[in-house]
Amino acid sequence: MKEKTRTLAIPTGSLQEVILRLLRKIGLEIPDPSRKIIVEIQGSDIFGRIVFIRPQKLPLYLKLGKVDAGFCGFDTFSEENSQAKIICELNFGRAGLNPVKVIVFGRKKLRDGKDIIVSSEYMYLAKKIFPKAKRIYSCGGTEADIVLGATDYGVGITETGKSLKENGLQILKTILVSPCVFLANQTSSELVFFGQQLQGTLKAELFQLLKFNLSPEKLESVLQILPSAEAPTVSNLTDRNLAIETVAPKAGISNLILKLQKIGANGILIQDFNVLS
Repeated sequence: MKEKTRTLAIPTGSLQEVILRLLRKIGLEIPDPSRKIIVEIQGSDIFGRIVFIRPQKLPLYLKLGKVDAGFCGFDTFSEENSQAKIICELNFGRAGLNPVKVIVFGRKKLRDGKDIIVSSEYMYLAKKIFPKAKRIYSCGGTEADIVLGATDYGVGITETGKSLKENGLQILKTILVSPCVFLANQTSSELVFFGQQLQGTLKAELFQLLKFNLSPEKLESVLQILPSAEAPTVSNLTDRNLAIETVAPKAGISNLILKLQKIGANGILIQDFNVLS
């Protein structure tokens, strides 16, 4: 089968474990890569193998046809000025569910000029903000360049901005927000479906299935406090009580359970989802 020969690229580094966990949750059987660059996978009719590469190389490998699809941050996609097709965005970043931001930071008001020196982890993006300034490539730790007075501004990534504040720096401009993106040489219905599976699994991680029993006279009180992605399912039990099922956000579910118990709910069960469409 032609589709089975497709190669999926996974970035090494901070995104690798997050993406592997996500792929395994949708049913892909992926062996521990150890130090291997290429591993065969099972559980997918779309991809037959995975290749582990540095995220900065994904746009080039897609262009050369060495891989068919893969993952990288939107910052990498933008910095490499990639012509690949974005199949979907996945709402997480390097360390969790909050995408990082590419920012300009420093101590003084933002300005451009030939007398300005900029230390940047993103030379292409920095040129858009500082077309006149002298731009110096930074391989990381860009805050130190500003703190030590070697440069006027920095262009890099941040998640919370905490490190900047601790060093007396401030965010002067947000260039872009960088979720993980699923890229391919070209779109297809199979790849779109694969992306939808990934998005559904990520969404499902924010919700839980809540089940409990309730006497009929308490139903109206419960419906007033019950959040739901859709209308709750209400079923009649043989003992004339009701069985309630609903989808509820994980955030605050402990408080919700306490409220339900006070109203009279019993037999409360909580279940995680895999894919939520």
